[in-house]
Amino acid sequence: MDVSWTRLPRILVVLLALGLFGVPGLVHPAPAYACSCKGVSTVDAFRNADAVFHGRLTEKSARSPSSAHRADLRFSVDAVFKGTVYGDQVVSSARNSGSCGLDPEIGTDWVIFAVESVEGTGNDTVNRLVTSACSGNLPTANAPAVLGRPTAPLQGASDRAERSTQTDRLVSRGLLIAGLGLVGLVFVGGAGLGLMWKRRRP
Repeated sequence: MDVSWTRLPRILVVLLALGLFGVPGLVHPAPAYACSCKGVSTVDAFRNADAVFHGRLTEKSARSPSSAHRADLRFSVDAVFKGTVYGDQVVSSARNSGSCGLDPEIGTDWVIFAVESVEGTGNDTVNRLVTSACSGNLPTANAPAVLGRPTAPLQGASDRAERSTQTDRLVSRGLLIAGLGLVGLVFVGGAGLGLMWKRRRP
């Protein structure tokens, strides 16, 4: 290949440009997605929510290794404006802001607008509150007057109530299975006694 010395610097510039801009695109071609949601008024957020409360964030944690994309936000609630809310209320959200997850700082006060989400199937179904960065949540120490007069939260923790409900369902299911088993044994025993009685008759 015959390359003149006058064209060599230009070729080097082209190769350098390809190395700087072309290679990174080949190595890491995946695009980055950001959360995109339209603004929502406080009135609309209240109307669309199943539960609205004011509280301080006390804990953030991943729910479980199998659902690492979700996070639990635990709030100490001091005022409830709508729905069923406990004094120690857990709300689920996406784990990162790119998925429109809410990521507040621990110790900050918020007005949270959440919706009920049914998770699980059959007897394992559980109702949980879920929120996002698009729900209209407000980082404020004072709830706006448009939310109306607040009420006190229920005593206890929401996740403990969930576990209690699941335990009751397990106990009820166990009692049902045991009862069916006992009925089966009585039926089989009765059939056996009847057969023996018939054989002993002349």
